Amino acid sequence: MAKEFSPDKYTITPKETIHEGIHSDIDAVDISVGDRKVSLLRKKHIGYSADFMDGAQAHSFLKKKGYPVFPTWRYDEEEEIDYITDLRRGGTHKVIDFCGHPDNYKKVFISNFSDLKNEAKLLLEKLADDGIILNEPNIFFDMELSTGVAKIILGDLREIGAEIDDDEVYTRDQIFSHNQNIIDGHMSRLKEQMIEKTL
Repeated sequence: MAKEFSPDKYTITPKETIHEGIHSDIDAVDISVGDRKVSLLRKKHIGYSADFMDGAQAHSFLKKKGYPVFPTWRYDEEEEIDYITDLRRGGTHKVIDFCGHPDNYKKVFISNFSDLKNEAKLLLEKLADDGIILNEPNIFFDMELSTGVAKIILGDLREIGAEIDDDEVYTRDQIFSHNQNIIDGHMSRLKEQMIEKTL
């Protein structure tokens, strides 16, 4: 679940800049207390102050419902900074986010694409059953570089439901169709980036 984070209780060591954008700046940091150290991404939000807590609240809700989300989500409400799991795991994994950096469009080996398609189908059914509307930035892929095994992660959760923010009531079929367009688009882009592994 998302939990409040008090940075003054920890030593925060910056490692690298990941993204500098108009809505957020993201860098990789090590958070340590005593001998214990955890690598996280620190996301400083720019603007949208009224919506800052949306991501943390969505993370808690989705994790409780069994959705594939970042394992860790901490937030500093006063400074409007999120601290989330660095899925790259020190370079053993790659995070593919088609709403992000051009590096995400480099060719990759995916060994479980048919399983990933089944995972997407199950996710679509669950989202429709729960009435959850996706937006483009919500879908990430977490890929283990050594095996090519990828899985879907729901990531930029402040954007969840952003496509539909009026008072209209949507049917399960409308939500399913909307989400299917989003997920199918990401899956198609991923398939275009796939390469065959050679020995």
